[in-house]
Amino acid sequence: NMDPEENYDLTESLVGGDNDAYPADISMGSNNRNTSPTTRCSGRIRSLPTLFFIVTPMIIFIIVVFLSVALIPTDVTSNSSKQAISLRDSMMQYLARHIMPYDVPNIASLGFQSNGQPKPDGMSDGIVDQTVYYSIQAKTLYPWTDSIPQDVYFEYVVPYAVTNEPRTNHRPLLFNALKDTLKQYERAAIGNSTQSTQDQIKEVVKLINTELWALMGRDSKPIVFKASLTPRIYDPLSVIAFGYSSCTGLAIMLVSALRSVGIPARMAGTPAWYGDPSKGDHSWVEVYVVSNESGKDGEWMFLEPTPGIAEGKEDTANADNLDRDPCKRWFCKADRFNGSTKTY
Repeated sequence: NMDPEENYDLTESLVGGDNDAYPADISMGSNNRNTSPTTRCSGRIRSLPTLFFIVTPMIIFIIVVFLSVALIPTDVTSNSSKQAISLRDSMMQYLARHIMPYDVPNIASLGFQSNGQPKPDGMSDGIVDQTVYYSIQAKTLYPWTDSIPQDVYFEYVVPYAVTNEPRTNHRPLLFNALKDTLKQYERAAIGNSTQSTQDQIKEVVKLINTELWALMGRDSKPIVFKASLTPRIYDPLSVIAFGYSSCTGLAIMLVSALRSVGIPARMAGTPAWYGDPSKGDHSWVEVYVVSNESGKDGEWMFLEPTPGIAEGKEDTANADNLDRDPCKRWFCKADRFNGSTKTY
């Protein structure tokens, strides 16, 4: 029979090897293998205070973090949720009240609830719900939306369509496609910037009109202008799929992209130059630009979708922007606006 000392040494040599040592043993010097188990045990006990001072603050920190989260007033989070739900309901009600006659027969498939009835089996929320969701996401993400009056936002950001183009679920696609491009303009990135909201909007509009067409192009080819394609190719998804459109389709595309990031925009134009359909027509884009941080007294400024300026033989390498002299546009001639041309 081995005595306890021999038994201990044999066990350690089988399990740990000559070069292995327990953390507590290291603090007892290089000759610790020759010390007795009792001495080693006392060494470990002496190390407990050090362990106590390391572990205790960690435990306290965890408890504090847990309590700080658990004790956040529920009314703060619930109020935020209630505000989001209230805003969503207001937007849905606005769209329902102002639905285009063109859409009334398809009110259920668009996503409007009919007298609180459940949706038919297999039918999703529809594009209305998606459009409202991303309209709220834009308000959450981009600071310029704070200065836009609610009536302007509801009329020129929230709608799921611009005119009578085919109704498609383009809002999520455009919102997500532009997110990386606008990363520097998000609330978290912009911080306490002294840049005015007006300058932010102008800058972002120019950036989108510069990047959008290559970003949404196919096979590394940017979207380009081709004449006489309305109404065959003029909703955003068709423009993206084909890679080209005429002025109306390009205008709807740019309006939809600006709306997807919370910038109020609308299409304007004329169905007939000089009141004569044989003279051609044209569409362009108008953007609501706030004049101050309160959003009051804003103005509508216009520009052309960048691929569209090719119609006037301009270089599409230079994106159109809101600060450009209006009279520099190819169609801005006095005789075109002598009273015979109607614009809408």
